[in-house]
Amino acid sequence: MNHYNTLKILPTQGLEPRQFLRHCFDIAELTPEQLLEEETDSQYRKKCITVLCAIFGVQRPTVRKWGSDLNFDGMPNYCKFALAYIQAAEIVPNQLKSILRGEYNAPQVDAQTFLEKILLEGLTEQQILQTVSHANFRATCVKTLTQVLHIGTKSVQDWGQDMSFRKMPKIHKHTLGYALDAISKLSSKWDKQAA
Repeated sequence: MNHYNTLKILPTQGLEPRQFLRHCFDIAELTPEQLLEEETDSQYRKKCITVLCAIFGVQRPTVRKWGSDLNFDGMPNYCKFALAYIQAAEIVPNQLKSILRGEYNAPQVDAQTFLEKILLEGLTEQQILQTVSHANFRATCVKTLTQVLHIGTKSVQDWGQDMSFRKMPKIHKHTLGYALDAISKLSSKWDKQAA
């Protein structure tokens, strides 16, 4: 499968935090009255903050800066895409108990590992050599990361000059981990449907 097709199976829209959290806590299908009761529970927002901290590997003050209500309107757009990847990978509500107990370890994939998996996996040694020595290879790496992370080209270019992009922030490593999980889950679903 070439990398463009692989990336095409990822969700193309971010997920709003409130919708994501309703899915996490398995309350998305409730009536508006039942939702109001659940979301106004005194512990609900605290649990929502715990979930967001765990999946993004950030501290509580960071999540609180995203908003004082359950919409978390200040959440960066790239985080909303991570939420869509998490939902596609079906990580929560399956992992909800371990998240709330503080036992969850968010997947973390560095840029080089992600790019090798997407751009080079399945190629022969000769094909890999041709691919990485091509003049446009760095541009392809940058484009792939911007496409998956939904951030600007300049940000990605500032992370480093080689395929490792060593200065990439940890939060994006989590997103790459969720993207690989989503690709794996969605690919296996497609394979089962095709069979």
